[in-house]
Amino acid sequence: MTHLSPLLIAPCGINCGLCIGYLREKNRCPGCRTDDAARLNAYCARCRIRQCEDRTGEYCYECAGYPCTRLKHLDRRYTKYRTSVLDNLREIREQGVTEFVEQEKVRWRCPQCGNILSMHRDRCLHCGRAW
Repeated sequence: MTHLSPLLIAPCGINCGLCIGYLREKNRCPGCRTDDAARLNAYCARCRIRQCEDRTGEYCYECAGYPCTRLKHLDRRYTKYRTSVLDNLREIREQGVTEFVEQEKVRWRCPQCGNILSMHRDRCLHCGRAW
């Protein structure tokens, strides 16, 4: 099973550990909090939210401009992946990132094989079970 951790939670609230770029075998993206930006996939490398200079803390909810237009747009885009970055950030703010990750481990676990599901696919990458 892929290891989910607080280090894989992006400033915007996306769980990079559920991304197909992180879960794939070849050319794996290390997640947007990596110190090795050269290994990021092209989308994440140019992400303006990840590079935001207005953010005053580790997560976007800590910013005076929260939620900004970019974050609202991202939230609308990610509904097709069964994820709300705004809901994620609310949960992180209320419960802490460690508890959020523990909930993610349960929510995104394949009931058939126990591996982590990708938010970007409608089938388990390991056993093929639709979900």
